[in-house]
Formats: sequence, structure tokens, C-alpha cells
Amino acid sequence: MKEFKTGFISIMGRPNVGKSTLLNALMGEKIAITSSKPQTTRANIQGILTGEDFQLVFIDTPGYHKAKDNINKMMVQQAKDSLEAVDAIYLLVQPDEFIGAELQSLLKVLDKVDAVKFLIINKVDNYKREAVYEMANKMFPQMEFKHVLPVSALKGTNVDKLLELTLEEMEAGEAIFPAEEITTQPENLLVAEFIREQVFRQLSDEIPYQIVVETEKIEDRSDDLMYIAASIIVNRDSQKGMVIGKGGKMLKEISTASRVSLSNFFGVKIYLELYVKVKTGWQTKDEYLKMQGLY
Repeated sequence: MKEFKTGFISIMGRPNVGKSTLLNALMGEKIAITSSKPQTTRANIQGILTGEDFQLVFIDTPGYHKAKDNINKMMVQQAKDSLEAVDAIYLLVQPDEFIGAELQSLLKVLDKVDAVKFLIINKVDNYKREAVYEMANKMFPQMEFKHVLPVSALKGTNVDKLLELTLEEMEAGEAIFPAEEITTQPENLLVAEFIREQVFRQLSDEIPYQIVVETEKIEDRSDDLMYIAASIIVNRDSQKGMVIGKGGKMLKEISTASRVSLSNFFGVKIYLELYVKVKTGWQTKDEYLKMQGLY
């Protein structure tokens, strides 16, 4: 009988390198929201993968970047906080990554952490092999990596190999979470995140960063029907109009896409009531920062 192994793994990198997509690929199901826009993830998300002889806890972190305002500084701090007592670190880069000030700063942070370090070159399905090799050669002098692996989180390329290598590095231990648990995120935050993902996907670049979603009510109406009431909170009346759209078209599209995503996750039909509210300066108010898991 194999010994049971456990460990915590932090997934680090600059914005939009595919950290949340990798988490979902490792988990085999969607628990972290994704979009083509950077800084979609605002708070650390834990994915719990349990097998017959292991339990791995992956921590998806906000993109590491030069933060200017308060909410972005808190996001970067979330990423740093994920490094406390981790057993391994996945540093994600993509083949055309620029080793500039942000990445150099992140490397200095990681260099001080006593954990097994993986260099993961993601999105290899979009680049020639030579670009992947060139990126690896650029990164080798930056830090001592125990493992280097090219992956495509989107296509699943080398994800099984990454799991295999990770388990080799883990120590024997006992499961921390029940086997059926797949994330530590509260249900209301999960719901809000799935809706916020659709705001990112449906709206123009500037608006998604100005919104937060509040889950107001979740009720199991029957064995196969869940009722959810939630509000998309914006800063200004003009933003409210953009989220609602002409004749309510945009809000309907966000609502429809959110229902599909939530139904796929919870495995039941979803009745979703979605509202838009104006709360000027929500980014500076503790209650809305807590709502996103930033406190």
C-alpha cells in the first residue's frame, strides 16, 4: 500500500499567464474563473485534489504586478500570502514573457521561499518549440528550478506529468480536508465569481475592473433547482447603463451565461435574479473588499 502524501502548491506568475486555467486543468473541473483580460482573479482560490493516496491543495493567486491603487496592492499581497508554508511553487511564464521589473520582483520574492520550485512554460500550443526553449534558457540563470515543464493548461498538455512530478516531491501526511471537498471558497463567493466572469467576458475592457458582485440569497428550492439572487455593483450611473445595455440586452446575456456556468458547476437548474446597483467608491469600503475575499 502506498503512503499517503499531502502538500500545498502556490501557482504564481504575472497577470494573464494562465494560472486559473491551469488550476482548472489540474482539478479536472472549473473552480476558478477565467477570461482573456488580465487580473481577472482578485483573491487566492484553493483547489483541493484528493486521490486514493494523496491530497494536493493548489492555490491560484492574483497576477503579480506593479500595484498602484489599494485594491491592486491587496491583490498582490494575496499572492505573497500564498507562499506561507507551501511545499512547492509553480512559476508560470509564457514563451514570449518579458523578464522586466515585475517578473524580477516576483523572482526575488520566490527566491526567499524554501519550497520546491517548478518553472512552467504555459501556452506552448500557441508558440513554436524554439520559443519555448529560448524562454527556458532565459529563465535558468534567474533561479534554481527543480523541474522545468512546457504545458498547455488550455489543451491539457503535460498536466498529468506535472501532477506526477509534484507528487514525487510531496511528503507523507494525512488529508487536511474531506475527500469530497474541492475548494475552500464559500458558496456565496463562488457564485459571485462565476457571475463576475461573465461580466469580464461580455463587457468592454474598462467596466469589469469597476464592478463587484454580491450574492444576496441562495436557496435550494427543490432537489434539482437552486434559486440565486445577486447584484452587480458599479461605481457610477453611467456604468449601470452599460451593464444593463439597450433594452436590458447586456444584463440578459450576462444572466444567461451565468446560469449555464452555475448549472454546470452545481449540477442543478438555476433560477437567477440579477440586479445592477450603484455604490460609489466601493473599492475603498471594507465590506466590499471582504466580499471578494481580500480581507
